[in-house]
Amino acid sequence: MSIKTRREDGVARITLAEPEIRNAITGEEMLETLLDTLDDVEADPDIVVTVIDAEGPAFSAGGNVKDMAAREGIFAGSPVEITENYRRTIQQLTRFLATTDLVTIAAVNGPAVGAGFDLVLGCDLRFGSRNARFAHIFIEMGIIPGDGGAWLLPRVVGWQRASELALTARFITSAEAESYGILLEVVAEEKLEARVMEVARTIASKPSPAVVMAKRLLRQARSMDLDGFLEFSAALQAIAHTTPEHEAAVADYTERLTSRE
Repeated sequence: MSIKTRREDGVARITLAEPEIRNAITGEEMLETLLDTLDDVEADPDIVVTVIDAEGPAFSAGGNVKDMAAREGIFAGSPVEITENYRRTIQQLTRFLATTDLVTIAAVNGPAVGAGFDLVLGCDLRFGSRNARFAHIFIEMGIIPGDGGAWLLPRVVGWQRASELALTARFITSAEAESYGILLEVVAEEKLEARVMEVARTIASKPSPAVVMAKRLLRQARSMDLDGFLEFSAALQAIAHTTPEHEAAVADYTERLTSRE
């Protein structure tokens, strides 16, 4: 089984489960299963947060180099065919992460390279153990980040650092990744799961319509001008004020204030 899933307390955990190939995500079966799982989780009204983690010592090796060498899978065919292969597979994963209303959290237990690094970059929050290492390794293999990683990386680390990481393909440690803003926190390996689930459950416990709308606001802040963004914010706020969750939260807060008087 290439993907394992668990759901509890408004949180879905999606685990990459092919440690024998270091959880390479460019195999068509792995990608199809991962995308189908994400679609299924997104359609579940009880799920607010999705945690992506991995089995084995590596988070994800990204592209399967054996498939590259054999020109198999998404790496097979003419330039036109390879273009379409990327569009219908790995780019769909990047597109999903960039557009979903789910709050996505990466729990990085070990090396995440190439497309595996980009899977991490596509998540909203990113935690890693001290064993986590990262590399935008594409140029080392004589290729470029065809999954969309060159769009993701500068948005996380800034233009200059992204240029350095992409053009040198060097590995960075978990401590460097934290200092660059790639990781929110570095925690001991044995505490990684507990810390990630603590944050995931905290977010999932908040009023879900507000979580979704806050995620949409943050996403639109990347591209909208201020005037358009303020109009969008006002419209979403008007909706938020009419939700039962808002009414319940205000009533609870008022009751707690009254009890203190």
